[in-house]
Amino acid sequence: MRRIWLGCLMLWSAAGWAENHYAELPVVRLSAPVVVDGDFADWDAHGVGKGERLALTDSEWESGPASAPDEDDAPSRELRVRTAYHENIFYMAMEWPDATMNALYKPWKWAGDSYRRNREVDDMLVVRWKLGDSFHACMLASIAYRTDVWRWSAGRSNLSGVADDMRQEFSDQPFDKPAREYEGNKGTVYLLNEPDVGSPGWQSLPGPKPGSGPVVASIAKAGDPSGSRADVAAKGRWKDGVWRVEMSRRLRTDDPEDVVLEPGGERVVQFAVFYAGYRLRKFITAPMRVRLPNG
Repeated sequence: MRRIWLGCLMLWSAAGWAENHYAELPVVRLSAPVVVDGDFADWDAHGVGKGERLALTDSEWESGPASAPDEDDAPSRELRVRTAYHENIFYMAMEWPDATMNALYKPWKWAGDSYRRNREVDDMLVVRWKLGDSFHACMLASIAYRTDVWRWSAGRSNLSGVADDMRQEFSDQPFDKPAREYEGNKGTVYLLNEPDVGSPGWQSLPGPKPGSGPVVASIAKAGDPSGSRADVAAKGRWKDGVWRVEMSRRLRTDDPEDVVLEPGGERVVQFAVFYAGYRLRKFITAPMRVRLPNG
């Protein structure tokens, strides 16, 4: 079992986190599509505005509080989000400050006499949608609920052009499949990660030959992403200490485990930012309500 520092504990009693009090994330109906390339010029041309400013709250660290950076080193805690749709495509544009660009995923590093796979990962942005009747702002709450997850990663997603599409299921009871175990607020929490069917469009590379350099990439593009795992187009750009990421997906896919988005419908969404340069420090937003305007 992995022991996690529950920084999100302070959120559980905060005002406004009950579902009927979630703030609404405005969705704009566009007259033309947006190109998903990490450049927000399309959004500016549509006059969408700069988007909603969402506070980022310090969550848990993967290795516990001992690995957390000093408070003075903490990133600026804000995520700016724009959402829109055109015909049957839903779009998102998100930006946040990050002083370092981390785009290597578990690279090979020379360690004296051989290459070894390093544990460092790339910067990540996660969008998680409520599925079913239950949801909680904290991943480690001891209740059962499911989410549809779109995960953009600086190294992997920018190679393939898609965010990893997956389903996460949480429970206080063990699953009949291999799952991660965490110490939650009221006992053990079990997390089941299940990527959608298909190919992510990238693959791991074997260890390089000696003399290839001190640091060598461990992944490479591998064909085109396919299946439901490739439903979410995604691209990010880092410039002047800011990440800008765009995503798009059809309002309705062929996968019954994907969240359904439709004009007039309302969904719950939450965002998380992983700062790899801060030892995989994680920040989360409050859950938001998303309602597409009728066409």
